[in-house]
Amino acid sequence: MNQSLERKRVIIFIDHANLFHNIENLNIRINYLKLKDIFTNNHHLVGLFMYMGIPNKILPKKLNFLNYLKAQGFVIQPKPVIISPTGIKKQKGVDVFIYKDIVELAEDDTYDKAILVSGDSDFLDVVKKLKELKKEIEIWSFKKSISRLLIDEAGKENVHYIDNILDKIKC
Repeated sequence: MNQSLERKRVIIFIDHANLFHNIENLNIRINYLKLKDIFTNNHHLVGLFMYMGIPNKILPKKLNFLNYLKAQGFVIQPKPVIISPTGIKKQKGVDVFIYKDIVELAEDDTYDKAILVSGDSDFLDVVKKLKELKKEIEIWSFKKSISRLLIDEAGKENVHYIDNILDKIKC
């Protein structure tokens, strides 16, 4: 079978904070099921992970969102939200958590292609490691929030912009 037509095993890794801040700045809501379908692109989806900070007390609106994601097939990978002495809420260790999962699942040959939804330069080493392991990587990000270094490391042909599909995923 032609390699380009072959159905690949795909896992989607979403950095929720990165996605959330961009859609919040645009003041839009998105349909996560449509987003998942576009990312999967007729490949065999073997995992769909959403990495997010979860506060100790989950408000009903957040709980409804989490339940919606779970109903769409997302596996929530929570990290605690830490409140600084100045009152700023931050999630700690999410990028490390994503990195660990991407690499461990690649080493276990769980997938052929990783789809990473984040533009953080923190993921440069992930891209390098996946190349070593002969795994494909596809990056999805917003144009204004992707690292130039990440684009260069992944290759322009492996970088896609959520800005270009907003008309298909907006609620």
